[in-house]
Amino acid sequence: MKTIRNSLIIIFCIGTIHAAPLSDELVVLHSATTTEMNAISTPTQGSLIFNTDDKEIYERNTTAWNRISSDGSETKIMAGSCMDITGVGTAGDPYIINATLPAKTQSTAGTTCKQILDAGCATQDGMYWINPNGGTTVDAFQVYCDMGGGGWTRLDYATDLQDTNHFGNVSDGNRWLPNNFVLNLTNTQINDIRLASTEGKQRYHGTCRGVIHHYYNGGNNHSYAFGFRYHQGHETAHNQQTYPSTNILVSNDGCQANDGTLRSTDFDILDIRVPIINVHTRDNGASSEKFGSPLTNYPAWLR
Repeated sequence: MKTIRNSLIIIFCIGTIHAAPLSDELVVLHSATTTEMNAISTPTQGSLIFNTDDKEIYERNTTAWNRISSDGSETKIMAGSCMDITGVGTAGDPYIINATLPAKTQSTAGTTCKQILDAGCATQDGMYWINPNGGTTVDAFQVYCDMGGGGWTRLDYATDLQDTNHFGNVSDGNRWLPNNFVLNLTNTQINDIRLASTEGKQRYHGTCRGVIHHYYNGGNNHSYAFGFRYHQGHETAHNQQTYPSTNILVSNDGCQANDGTLRSTDFDILDIRVPIINVHTRDNGASSEKFGSPLTNYPAWLR
């Protein structure tokens, strides 16, 4: 008898694997001619569409359709509100050559340091261009911005107040300095920054040799206390302990004694009217009575 051996064939079916997706698995964009695309009423920002005229894909931003596909020969940089764009490009074809960092050139100037920071355009401390009065940037100028501290604009003094006797050998008397302090920015620039700001701060660091700045320990009173003139034009009270209508804290009062030892007093000022441009004194007559301030080390700040 002939023996027949049956072979067992096991077939594993693991499904069909495609090297590429099938046509019905593709995501298909809506297509339109340029005329049809531009005629779409209030398209949603972020929408995509295929333009059948130039065979390109477009994305909708807040105001226009921007081409996002490329033939590989161009470099595309998406421009936001913080970027100055130069080179070849239009609203419909935003391909550009150069992009400038925000507020680092005159043409990209922000309004104030705080506006630049709030817009998310820059976060590092340093020099920036600002244009606080708005309009064209032809009158924009550079300032130092404290971005880490919250977007403060620094107002620098050009010179210090010399530590000397400022009135000659005369009797004590209520006196303002004959000349206001000089700042690096112009009055117009400072006024424009103030109008675009809501806060101001400054420390006035006064040095003394025999000139009372706030409290007089020999008389147990404040009858020789300094007064201040703001850049805005207002003048504070003087010859008294408190400063109505302004926020001034005496954080260190070393100038209490009427002698020749070099000391200092610090006035911390929170007021939109800064910078301080003059001081009022009373204990100022004898030639040995000297006072001053390293103004360049203690700028004013606005934001």
